[in-house]
Amino acid sequence: MKSQKKSRRKSASSRLTMIIIPQSVERPLRFSVSRTALRIIAIIAVVFVVTSVGVAVSYGTKQAEYHRLDAIKEESQRKDETIQLMEEQIQAIEEQQERLAKKQAEIKKMMGIQQDEVPVTTEGSGGGKGGSGPELELQSEHTGDSFMLAQQVKNQLDLQEKELDDLLARVNNDKKYFRSLPNQWPCAGEISSPYGWRDSPFGGRSESFHDGIDIANDVGTEVVAAADGKVIFAGWQPVYGRTVMIDHGYGLVTKYAHNSALLVEEGDRVTKGQVIARMGSTGRSTGPHLHFTIFKWDETIDPLIYLPNPQEKK
Repeated sequence: MKSQKKSRRKSASSRLTMIIIPQSVERPLRFSVSRTALRIIAIIAVVFVVTSVGVAVSYGTKQAEYHRLDAIKEESQRKDETIQLMEEQIQAIEEQQERLAKKQAEIKKMMGIQQDEVPVTTEGSGGGKGGSGPELELQSEHTGDSFMLAQQVKNQLDLQEKELDDLLARVNNDKKYFRSLPNQWPCAGEISSPYGWRDSPFGGRSESFHDGIDIANDVGTEVVAAADGKVIFAGWQPVYGRTVMIDHGYGLVTKYAHNSALLVEEGDRVTKGQVIARMGSTGRSTGPHLHFTIFKWDETIDPLIYLPNPQEKK
């Protein structure tokens, strides 16, 4: 008898009873559950919650990965289309260049004019650099090659256009036009940075477009006008520091930047070879040099198209 009573007490103590008392006079509701069953229910609930959270996180991660993958595919497709379009344009320009070159050769042969040598230079190992231009972080070597090739072709077309202008001036014997051509070296020194795409002289992984050439020398080196013209700006410019700009007519304008001193004022008339400034390192610059830009109808062109071969520079 005693053992049965003990067993009933133990069984009763291992169970939990919940009583719900309604507001009415009805009998209270009783629910009895064992502690073991309660533990099992709690474990099942925890496992369910943890599993649900894990599934939700995994689903969200997968969706994010899918979106990133789609974005990468779209970006890659756009780049491929841009490169293809650029290559098609380059091919068309090259064909135009060949036709133009043949016409030039025929005209020169008829006029008895010898073929001019194309100016060639190499970038110096030292000296100041500066200037500003659009920056581009090249995503692949293929993209970079396409940009470089496009710039080379543009330079060739600009050179041929200049040659045609020269031929026209010779035919008309236009001395004023020849005096307006910016073919005078603006200063003595070493070319420290060429025209076109280059690694940024201020560091970083991006490349920037240099819209002129940098000629490095000592502070105070004389800077002269590359051609006859009228000074349309003489003062301070952001990035370029003390700057002179000269309008030569015929759509030609030259810029001389980073000077330490300016010797002309806006409105002055200057002649080819006249001293207009002294070299410096004002503005955004890594050292003393002259930043020299040639604009033709508001577009920059490689100054070496107009300047004599660097070996002839004094």
